[in-house]
Amino acid sequence: MPTDNPSPKPPPYRVHIVGGGCAGLSAAWQLSKLEGYEIHVYERSWRLGGKGASGRGPDGRIQEHGLHVWLGFYENAFRMMRECYAEVEKNGWGPKAGARDRLAHACFDDAFSPEPQIGVGIGKSNIWLGYLPPARGLPGDDLDVGSNPFTLVSYMSRCLLLAKALMQSVIAKPDYGAPQPTRPDGRSALDEDLDNTASDESGRSPGLIVERMARMLRGGVLVGAAGLLQAVVIFENWMHSVKLNAQTVDTVLQFADAIAAQTRKLLGSVASTDDDVRRKTEIIDLVITIVVGLYRDKVLFDDRGLDAINDIDYRDWLRKHGATRESLQSPFLTGIYDLVFAYRDGDVGRPALAAGVALRGALRMFFTYRGAMFWRMRSGMGDTVFAPLYKVLRKRGVRFHLQHKLRCLEFDKPKQGELPRVTKLKFLRAPTKQERVLDHLGGWQSTSPDPDEKKWIGLRRDVSGDALILATGIADLESACGQAFISTAPGWSNMIKRVETVGTYSLQVWFDRSLDDLGWHRGPAIVSALGKPLQTWADMTQTLPSEEDWRGHANLPATGDASVAYLCSVDPQHAVHLSPSGPLATDSPDLVCLDGIRARLWPQMPSASSFVKAAYHSINAAGSDRYTQSLPRTSSARLSPLELQFENLTIAGDWTATGLDAGCIEGAVMSGMLAAHAITSDQPSLDSIVGFHHP
Repeated sequence: MPTDNPSPKPPPYRVHIVGGGCAGLSAAWQLSKLEGYEIHVYERSWRLGGKGASGRGPDGRIQEHGLHVWLGFYENAFRMMRECYAEVEKNGWGPKAGARDRLAHACFDDAFSPEPQIGVGIGKSNIWLGYLPPARGLPGDDLDVGSNPFTLVSYMSRCLLLAKALMQSVIAKPDYGAPQPTRPDGRSALDEDLDNTASDESGRSPGLIVERMARMLRGGVLVGAAGLLQAVVIFENWMHSVKLNAQTVDTVLQFADAIAAQTRKLLGSVASTDDDVRRKTEIIDLVITIVVGLYRDKVLFDDRGLDAINDIDYRDWLRKHGATRESLQSPFLTGIYDLVFAYRDGDVGRPALAAGVALRGALRMFFTYRGAMFWRMRSGMGDTVFAPLYKVLRKRGVRFHLQHKLRCLEFDKPKQGELPRVTKLKFLRAPTKQERVLDHLGGWQSTSPDPDEKKWIGLRRDVSGDALILATGIADLESACGQAFISTAPGWSNMIKRVETVGTYSLQVWFDRSLDDLGWHRGPAIVSALGKPLQTWADMTQTLPSEEDWRGHANLPATGDASVAYLCSVDPQHAVHLSPSGPLATDSPDLVCLDGIRARLWPQMPSASSFVKAAYHSINAAGSDRYTQSLPRTSSARLSPLELQFENLTIAGDWTATGLDAGCIEGAVMSGMLAAHAITSDQPSLDSIVGFHHP
């Protein structure tokens, strides 16, 4: 019989997310956009963030887990934060809001700022600093489908463009085929010659281009610098065709090898005359080697894309394809290993980084960034990222359960042909709930309000009809789930055994002198390849106004801080530190580590403790605090959140297979998006995850 009463809504589908880091919150962000989901987030800590967590000390100084900067190719992560800050603005939250609505930043532009200067250490005393111009757009903008940069052809074309530009800046127009004196940056005398000889090349058919390659090889035209650069232009135009057959493949490979060999020969004598030129020639050699190696190893035509070369170390792969010894030892290459802590067991004498992952990250970093290659946060990551995500997600109805430690999971034994199903979660939780999670500026405390886990209470939750996302760190996965649970899932034991992590160390130092007064006159920068004991430094003076704002709201006096340095390094297993993680005294013996870098960075600083107002260090050597590495022969062991090992459970974290497979914010966010897709079967769409279908 017809009725006017609408059908009752079905009960919401509950999703339990264990882990409140980037991966867990990314999954919650995607699911909270949809109707029909009741989302619960469980976090062991008193605050969100995982490896990105940060808080405020009693004086308002930011206390970080490590040195955190965002890269301009973090398309998915930036899109999430731009959406988040759009809701922050809509709700009127920010530093000028009332006490309960206050956040450190009111909008995206207040929270993030571009950083165009990056550098690497040269020898024991110098810093090579480079300015990377802003690129069009902002990370998170919609991609132009017609000019998608995430293809190997696009990458190789951009490599050749970079090589050509650098070669033009160091070689003059040759009269007799020999290198000439260094020319200034910008267009050289070669440009006119190149325009005249190669401008019509792009209109030729692939067959004609390959035929011209063959003629240049037979005629020895590559001997001179002009011929070499013309060859680069021709090869670049051929890249856009990528149509090979048995008759042309050998010619193209010979042509690529000839370009590489002649490049190294012609630039060799030029490099010896000038340190700046030497740096450029090292980059040229690395770039040309990458192009030749990708072609020679048939990566361009392999369905696995760059994953096809993940069984070899990045340096070994470059060496295999002819990179010079100087290039392999260059600070540019060392800087890449330093930035991703790519050292087995933290031993800097044992560098190891999967070649495919390294190339994927480097090519995206240099050739797909938008706005700036690096982006800084204007306060701690807890204030800038996790506090606004927490507030917006709570407003959307997400329920947070802080200080809940997963003890184990229970599951039903599957019938033949079926997957096992999780039935219960067992937690330990703090005996009392926090009355106020965020502080007076919308941030987190730096220490736990209830640190004694011996007093925590047992809790069981039935999840038999629900979905579960495990978003813990891989180093905590086995202890959280139990061996019986791990052994039930094919592939989990292998993944836990083979995907390795490493401890890291970070140090923050506040000075009562400006950078200029300390002897650094080159402006804010991020510098890596500094050697032992601290490999990477970033000037983070831009966080001081936020710290002062915090003190102002708390009616605390100013500290007189004039600059602040964040430093980090890989930390060997079983490293001995004089002090546990936490604040350091200004005369602490731990600060002696500054002696290895102050001569290069702060030459006006007489000793390690000079001008130091405060210091804080973090030793990240246990559990999910450890950094996820991308070592050779390990990527194949990663499982995707889309590969369900249990009927109602998936995983999320930068240790999963994401299409990036690197320990970083973007990898974690992509994994959370994939986990949400595994729950919903269609949202977010896989095509909307930028870089997931990466070669």
